[in-house]
Amino acid sequence: MQINIPEAPEIMAEPGAGYAGTKSYVKENNVNAAAVPMEMEEETVAVGRLINRISGSLCLSYNPEVQKHIDKYVRQGRRSTSCLLARASYYNPIFEEALLYYGLPLELKYLPVIESGLNPKAVSGKGAAGLWQLMPATGRQYNLQINAFVDERLDPIKSSYAAAQFLADLYKRFGDWSLVLAAYNCGPTRVSNAIEKAGANADFWQIYNFLPKETRGYVPAFIAANYIMNCYAEYNISPISTGLPEKAGKVVVTADVSLSKIADVLNMDIADLRALNPQYKQGIVRTSEGVATLLLPSDKVKCFTDNASQLYENNKAPEEQKMEMAARIVKGTIRNQHS
Repeated sequence: MQINIPEAPEIMAEPGAGYAGTKSYVKENNVNAAAVPMEMEEETVAVGRLINRISGSLCLSYNPEVQKHIDKYVRQGRRSTSCLLARASYYNPIFEEALLYYGLPLELKYLPVIESGLNPKAVSGKGAAGLWQLMPATGRQYNLQINAFVDERLDPIKSSYAAAQFLADLYKRFGDWSLVLAAYNCGPTRVSNAIEKAGANADFWQIYNFLPKETRGYVPAFIAANYIMNCYAEYNISPISTGLPEKAGKVVVTADVSLSKIADVLNMDIADLRALNPQYKQGIVRTSEGVATLLLPSDKVKCFTDNASQLYENNKAPEEQKMEMAARIVKGTIRNQHS
């Protein structure tokens, strides 16, 4: 699985209840400004101190490999980092809800930063997809639907719960978060084999040389992402708008309906609606057991609720809706070319 630290992408306009049966791995984490300003210390000392401060339950450590990844964020990738910060403000509440449900450290919300660059439509060459870059088999293992109409690995909410459950299962197996991260990247079997070679009770750094080259850089990249997403102000980096709403709102759809019809009722741009809900591959919300979820800008939720009855008036069959959606996209493309 490729570590995703993008090179300054274009600005993109995309977009519980407690789990009593699971052990809580959360440790309180205070990530306020450092007591000593960074400029008063040697940089490596300051970075190491700040990483220790933000590590929470994960016991993150600092070394030259971590610094290499930090440099990618704060030097050649400053614009990318600004975009990531803006996208994180939208997606982090979704990630946190899923992680809290399974009692996991909230620091894991930065995993999608290195997995997908916080792009919910990201697809790797090996077939991993979505914010959390889940493989098809893993997605199905955690009850995500993948078919012609929907790929729930691209669903920000459902994929987050699936990834959190997967991470919880990996922790039950390895009992060490650095090994969990390595297993998330290269698979639990490879990590188990590396532990056998290094000796029992080995941590990530002790099995480092027995891991695939890509996985050796994975934990350092994750530590760097945690650091920069908390300490970006130390480098005079700030978020820049990516077109995502300030806050997401979740609504429930109770019958099959096209995204174009929802966009019309809500007076939304169809492209914005699709960007927030990339899991609906054909532009049609297909219900499962009578329900489906949809993400909207939070200020559109009331409009959806007030006008829900209009969505299901004169509903057409999914095949007709698909043709209607395709016609709408073609029409919009032609209009844009002339504008």
